[in-house]
Amino acid sequence: MVSKELAAVIPLPEFLETTSAGTLTIAERQRIVEQALLILEQNYAHLPLKVARYAVNPLQRLRLLLARQGRAGEPEPEWRFHADLLAVFQSVRDLHTRYLLPPPFRRAGAFVPFLLKEFTENGRRRYLVARHTTDVLLPEEPAFRIGVEITHWNGVAVDRAVEVFAATMAGANPEARHARAVDQFTNRPLGSALPPDEEEVIIRYVREDGRPDEVRMPWKVVLPAEDAPDALAEDGALPLGIDVEAAQVARLRTLLYAPEFLAAEQSGRPVDTGPRGVDVSPEMSTVYQARTVNAAGLEFGHLRIRTFVIPPGQTLGDFVNEFIRLLDRMPPGGLLLDIRGNLGGAIQAAELCLQALTARPIEAEPAQFLSSQLNLRICRANPSLKPWLDSMEQAVESGAAYSAGIPFTTREDLERVPQAYFGPVVLLTDARCYSSADIFAAGFQDNRIGIVLGLDGNTGAGGGNVWRMPLLQGALPGDGESPYRPLPGGTDMTLTIRRMLRVGRNAGVPLEDFGVVPDERYQITRADLVGQEAGLMARAAGLLAAGGRRRFEVALALAGGEVTATFRVEGIDRADISVDGRPRVSADLGGNPGPVTVPGAAGARRIRVEGYDGGHLVAARTFGTGEDGLAIRTTLA
Repeated sequence: MVSKELAAVIPLPEFLETTSAGTLTIAERQRIVEQALLILEQNYAHLPLKVARYAVNPLQRLRLLLARQGRAGEPEPEWRFHADLLAVFQSVRDLHTRYLLPPPFRRAGAFVPFLLKEFTENGRRRYLVARHTTDVLLPEEPAFRIGVEITHWNGVAVDRAVEVFAATMAGANPEARHARAVDQFTNRPLGSALPPDEEEVIIRYVREDGRPDEVRMPWKVVLPAEDAPDALAEDGALPLGIDVEAAQVARLRTLLYAPEFLAAEQSGRPVDTGPRGVDVSPEMSTVYQARTVNAAGLEFGHLRIRTFVIPPGQTLGDFVNEFIRLLDRMPPGGLLLDIRGNLGGAIQAAELCLQALTARPIEAEPAQFLSSQLNLRICRANPSLKPWLDSMEQAVESGAAYSAGIPFTTREDLERVPQAYFGPVVLLTDARCYSSADIFAAGFQDNRIGIVLGLDGNTGAGGGNVWRMPLLQGALPGDGESPYRPLPGGTDMTLTIRRMLRVGRNAGVPLEDFGVVPDERYQITRADLVGQEAGLMARAAGLLAAGGRRRFEVALALAGGEVTATFRVEGIDRADISVDGRPRVSADLGGNPGPVTVPGAAGARRIRVEGYDGGHLVAARTFGTGEDGLAIRTTLA
């Protein structure tokens, strides 16, 4: 199946031949560098951290690049200009802050037609073929198939080749750089990196019968259709935290290796989820995947969130309500919430989903602006930034480095989200989790929702809100003295405009670079890759079983002007009931008691029932007035 998003697949040399001629004038190159210097110096939230942590000076490198453009003589080749700018942005190791090449590079990707997956055996990293492209693109090598182990890449041991490639990655920590290298080893975005140097690769591998073999594969370039969705095509209504480069890679990988999910999204027909799968609405097929699992004697749910990017035509409410609906379908024995490879998306989507997992009010992460005159002007000009304005004025006047930290997700929005799952929850992460996925993992850990199980020693460590240049240019509307200028030649830039801080026991710690260290570790084995992750599921089952079972079923009945509550609970010893915000009754639940009368509940608009275990709030149900009286609230109101 080939998606309608796929416009063309052509050999890499053919693509490079059509793009070799440069079109930028000297003046246009100077404008690009001047704008880069402006936004990094005046807007970039992480500049002090990056300069200190990595001993880099991106501003001076840009000044030197700008001076070089004005020299007499033949200008340097345009590809070298792009390479120099890419290197400057790469030096800050921030996947939010990128220089984006012009079309046709912007959304194109170079690939060889298979995915590489890593496993650990005897303490050594090894690699095998995990998936290949459609039959149309598969090389005619019958012995080269899913499950064979790759040993060498262009004559270099593949583990060494991956490490060399990882050194070119912009990840914020060694774990992130390595994970990105594996992820992009055979699928490389051309919008934010240079094309591969070689036209084809020589791959040595071990056949299924144990014999060594070799295959040559050319690099090809996939060109998405002009109307294919763009993860950054946002109007600024929702703050984004997203890995720009990984968003492109994820869409291309889905296009090449799993087009059925795009077909479902486009056609409105659900994907076949198999005998233990839980149906996901077609509109959310590229976001969620859900199933039930039996492992180590425990039945539990496995719910994967691939991205926090809201699909085209959907809203924030649609995103969160689908999450709530899927949680309600999960078994009560436990939930493995899987965000491996999640590149981020809408920050509020991540934090509102967190609230559906707990009865306690979560504390949303605050965001800060870098203190500068230009950021102050932006705050003054945009009503949506009013919460930051007073502290920005004080910071600029006093010389403080940052504004106050203000959360994107308000307490009022969080209070609208009902708790939708009551059993133990384990969060599964890896080093490819980034941005809003980092925020989700940090919030999960900081708000003590459950255990974080990591396949790597850290997440991707992206802690910020990303803006692109058109959003910056529109941030000073009607301001004739705005320093922002349109970028020529179809080039673009993105940057972290606000940085995120952690909460709870990690209050005030920046998320950028430091990420989320898991509570427990697991290393993927060969058996996991070829056996549907049986070892990983068994490890998750053990952690969930240790968390204990919990059930909280509440029914309210209205008769004769009196409201009564009945319970079926497990792992809960007390219930407190409030009516329209006022506490009314507290009941011990030993043996699941019969009806409990709720005084003052007749005519109530809202009844909240809270469940406690050993004095700790662990569950909550909220009821609201509807046409048929009081009904449990199961969606984001």
